[in-house]
Amino acid sequence: MRKSHVKLKKVAILLFGVVMTSSLFAHWITRKIHIPQYIHDSKQETGDFLVDTEACRIPDLDPFDSSIEEHIRLAKGIQCFAKPSITFQDGDMLRLNWTTIYQSYKGDFSHCKYQGIRRGEKMSDEHFIYTELSEEFRADVKMAEEFIRVYCFSTSGGKIYTNFHALIIPNHTRLKELKKSLRRHVRTRKPREILNVVMIGVDSVSRLNHVRNMPKTRDYLLRHLDAIELQGYTKVADNTFVNIVPMTTGKFVEELPWNETKRMEPFDKYNFIWKNFASNGYSTMYAEDAPKMAIFTYLKKGFHNPPTDYYNRPFSVAMEKHPSVWNHGHQCVGDRLETDILLDYSRDFAKMNKNHPYFTFAFITRLTHDVLSNAGLADDVYYKQLGQFYKDGLFNNSVVILFSDHGQRFGSFRESYIGKLEERLPMMFLIFPKWFYKKYPKITQNLKINQNRLTTPFDIYETLKDILYFTGHIKGDVDVKQRGISLFEEIPTSRSCDHAGILPHWCVCMMQEQLPVDHRFSRLSVKYLISEINRQIFHYHDRCARLVLGHIKSVHILKNNDQLLRFDHSSNDVINRTVVYGKRTSMVTLFQVAVVLVPGASVFEATIKYDEMTRMFSLAGDVSRINRYGNQGDCIDESHLRKYCFCFV
Repeated sequence: MRKSHVKLKKVAILLFGVVMTSSLFAHWITRKIHIPQYIHDSKQETGDFLVDTEACRIPDLDPFDSSIEEHIRLAKGIQCFAKPSITFQDGDMLRLNWTTIYQSYKGDFSHCKYQGIRRGEKMSDEHFIYTELSEEFRADVKMAEEFIRVYCFSTSGGKIYTNFHALIIPNHTRLKELKKSLRRHVRTRKPREILNVVMIGVDSVSRLNHVRNMPKTRDYLLRHLDAIELQGYTKVADNTFVNIVPMTTGKFVEELPWNETKRMEPFDKYNFIWKNFASNGYSTMYAEDAPKMAIFTYLKKGFHNPPTDYYNRPFSVAMEKHPSVWNHGHQCVGDRLETDILLDYSRDFAKMNKNHPYFTFAFITRLTHDVLSNAGLADDVYYKQLGQFYKDGLFNNSVVILFSDHGQRFGSFRESYIGKLEERLPMMFLIFPKWFYKKYPKITQNLKINQNRLTTPFDIYETLKDILYFTGHIKGDVDVKQRGISLFEEIPTSRSCDHAGILPHWCVCMMQEQLPVDHRFSRLSVKYLISEINRQIFHYHDRCARLVLGHIKSVHILKNNDQLLRFDHSSNDVINRTVVYGKRTSMVTLFQVAVVLVPGASVFEATIKYDEMTRMFSLAGDVSRINRYGNQGDCIDESHLRKYCFCFV
């Protein structure tokens, strides 16, 4: 113990000398990360930055850079393998396609029946029930059930067809209540405009991957719909759940408060943004695909009661548990892509509410989750769906937000420099009615300026509130220390990651310089990371193996760009900053380390903070697991610890 203490003391003294003289930092650097020089050189003058402000510079990377050539696979289109559907929905009508019946079943068609799919009496997101089979029908049927399973039969009585349909059935009692709430909202808050909100989330699509794999959608958004693209939009935490919560509540998960000890409790009590819209008279909808991976139910309890007026969870679970209807790698239900089913449901909801304000939150996971090139499969889908939204007039009085939660989080691509930045920079588009841009020029000007400012999910939350309580005016005096800032206001150029609530591990506003892996501070920061990971899983030592170092992949010092270094005196600067202890000051240095730990060959990336005064290491944010771990951690239920656990039981 004494020897290690003396050794650490010597290391701390050495670090003190190093951080006080920037010239010695340069001697640590023996090689630079393999990235294009224009990206690495903070002194370049080409202006190749997505964000270029006094407090943040985010490089504008080439989505087809030679350093990632081996990872780029451009996928186009997806075809469902099934006969054309016998049944299709039209508003609240279920109709028969007689052309398909005559052509595909050649006279061997007798009748169809349907069953309703309901949540049932159990207060659970995992529960659903089927109603009794209906009477036979051979003609179009007006539906009272929201969700149905349809069977059709041959003349000999055999089952020849199965399908599922999600319909939007008007609830006149609820609509009457909403109209009363809306009148109160208009009377008390006097919003200058009543704008619908449609939020469509697409899992795991970075801005650059959207450029690579969804060119038709991108062109339609920017050229035809005049979308606002937030090019400096940065995630604030690791996965979907912890980024959606800030977007929909304005809080980090821990601030709800929620943690893994509450994973068996439902989320009903929390104030999600759709509740704000509902209480002010908006009809609300929440829909997801891929129910096993859903945001609030993956290793969590979901909602005891439906969170919105329209909620597709029972339908989604029922369809998932009927394997015979799926094809094309579980992407299609019969001849329909699952993504289309959910987007059609969202569009039908909007059409039903054409004379009443509505709020839609849809999140689509399966098609783009985990496979970088699968965004290409989605290009035609979203291009056509946006076009249909436009044709139906749904952009006339709606704000549409097409977004992602993060980029690709796992795999060899993620281990590249560009992959690391992409993971932190998801796509984000906001589409306002074209009349809005003309009617509110100052807000429009700010929206365009903010395309190249540092933005986060917290800003989306503040913007949603401004849409609900729309005044038509801007405050014009924004406190840069405000964590969330409405996009109707101009984001200050002095905004840093610290101001925006972005922890150093996720911040892309700084440069990085590589240390030799055998440097003493490389070894010390890695040693701290391993001890911290093992500390976190110690409670499961009877199930999870103790992890040890396989090898160090890389260690980088995170440094401010040249412009930001002029502001080192700022107490809000989180990168290599001076911390004040009374009359004494201390330099804080950040090391970003990537390691392979065994057993399990797990690859972790973390940002480690070293405080020269206290001589202490600490985590500066989350630890990223950047290779897939499959079922390695299935022996424990705590989702945030599964990435660390290599089960030996």
